[in-house]
Amino acid sequence: MRKLMVLCLLAYGYFYLSKQGMVPSIEQLKRFVLNETPSAQQTGPIMQQQANQKQSVTNLAAQQQPSTTAAPALYNKKYSPTKIQTYWVTIKDNKLVVTGKATPYGQYTNANGVILYIDEQRANKKTTVKVPFSNDDTIHYEFPLSYNVGDVILNLNEYYNGKADDPNKVLGYAEYHLTDGDPYLEPSYMVQSNNPVLVSLAKRITAGKRTDTEKSRAIFEWVANNIAYNAPLADSPNPPLYSALTTYEHRVVLCSGYADLSAALHRAVGIEAKVDYGENHAWNEVKLNGVWQTEDPTYGSGFINLNTGKFVRSYHPAYFYKSDKHKEGEYPW
Repeated sequence: MRKLMVLCLLAYGYFYLSKQGMVPSIEQLKRFVLNETPSAQQTGPIMQQQANQKQSVTNLAAQQQPSTTAAPALYNKKYSPTKIQTYWVTIKDNKLVVTGKATPYGQYTNANGVILYIDEQRANKKTTVKVPFSNDDTIHYEFPLSYNVGDVILNLNEYYNGKADDPNKVLGYAEYHLTDGDPYLEPSYMVQSNNPVLVSLAKRITAGKRTDTEKSRAIFEWVANNIAYNAPLADSPNPPLYSALTTYEHRVVLCSGYADLSAALHRAVGIEAKVDYGENHAWNEVKLNGVWQTEDPTYGSGFINLNTGKFVRSYHPAYFYKSDKHKEGEYPW
């Protein structure tokens, strides 16, 4: 009877310590013996659908609210830390901060460090970073983010010799929606409103204009009168996307180029601007006098001659207030 009680106490102690991450769990020992890669928390890969990711993050956050004693050293109240097994992830000073120590499985497999797969959607940028452990199998890594607004997703895994890198098979993930700025005033990889050339152009176009409405009309007129539509690509099954800077440099683009350049010039002079899409078309919404106003510089610039298939310049000022298309959504930049 005494032996049975001792065995029960040992089993309970092992179960408690494994839950605290102080000893490997039964599953981890089983994988180690069988030489299998860990599958715990293999949820939320970067390629998973966004809707599923957001629901998973909500559930994860609800289950893993850290206590004051377990919280990481760097803490941003606006962006709650996310725990991924023995690691912590948070946002601080526009940096993605990862701290922690090797998991029990990582210790048994002599893991070399962690591998981070970082997806910055507003920057259209995916980065893979390998961070080696320090001498005590811990890490502290800070990744400077491209923008302080938009979604950022991190997939985290441990790496060791003989293990293939796979951003979709990881220990876990963290997702943050950065809101440290106005997204409709901030630059992006498509709307480079902080580019010196575009900033100078925007100031030159709006020089002498007093109100935002006057400035916006001047920008609309300039884009409509100086950018041409690339008619031969109108029915392309995979049309190219033109950024604001590309549009300014090439001057012959599709509707996305008109909209991106218009948005960049507005943002460069402090006017909020969106890029809308719908019915295979792109245009703008601009915030004037507290109200979002539709502007369509593409339709304002001219039309395609149905007989020749060529673009005809013909300025239409009415499209400063409207578009002929119905809005289906907004691009995330």
